[in-house]
Amino acid sequence: MICPPPEEPGGTPAGEPDDGPDEARGDLSGDTDGDPDEAGEDGGDGGDGGDEPPVPRGPFTRENPLTFIVPEPLLLRIERVDRPGAAPGEQPIAFTRAGPREVLLAVNAYPTQLVDAFFASDAFGEPVIVVGAAWEEDGGVRGELSTLLPERTMRAIQESVSPEEDDDEDKVEPWAASASLTGTSYEEAVGSDDEEDDEDDDTGEEDEEDEEAEPHFPLVIGAVLRFPENRRFPQDFELEVDDLMRAILEGRAMDAGEKRIDNLLGGI
Repeated sequence: MICPPPEEPGGTPAGEPDDGPDEARGDLSGDTDGDPDEAGEDGGDGGDGGDEPPVPRGPFTRENPLTFIVPEPLLLRIERVDRPGAAPGEQPIAFTRAGPREVLLAVNAYPTQLVDAFFASDAFGEPVIVVGAAWEEDGGVRGELSTLLPERTMRAIQESVSPEEDDDEDKVEPWAASASLTGTSYEEAVGSDDEEDDEDDDTGEEDEEDEEAEPHFPLVIGAVLRFPENRRFPQDFELEVDDLMRAILEGRAMDAGEKRIDNLLGGI
């Protein structure tokens, strides 16, 4: 699923929710979620008449989520922020889409050493790919946003964290998994089937392509949440997620705690 690119300046002002129910964007504890905008009319049943209807997908669960990608890399600005409830030794980080109209996309907490490495390595000095996964839970929508960092950036982060421990390979900090190269790269995860089909292709051409295609590894930057009572497309989960991501990318979002209060006040 490809999410729409963010609108250019001139749309709904940042920080001002539209006339529909707002959601929030947030951290891994589920403290934030996203807010809807007017979704595109791509979920109707119109079509080419003779075409067969698409095969339904789902249900989407945590084990089988709907995955999506923002089509254009985003330049993100990161900054340390204060956030109630952060665990000892962890530093919350805000991820903001840089540009003329800045948009707060997510907040997540990481071990302090890792945060220091983000800044020391300039990990977000260039645009990054943003992907995500979403699933239905208790009638609402939950999901995670991640950035895909190139292998060279992940190595720079690791070197910034512990440059003096290169010879001590057996010593692994418990928080190191937050930025690890030991897992499966994004390309390996989505392209394993294609690789099996292409085993008989020209090996010389494959080697050349492999050198040019640098592996990317996901780093979770936050979670998204939409409450059941705020869903706009309860019968079409893909359209719901598309609508949710439009709101997040365009900056029309509320903190989940604020949204809960807003929902309660709206029911009085």
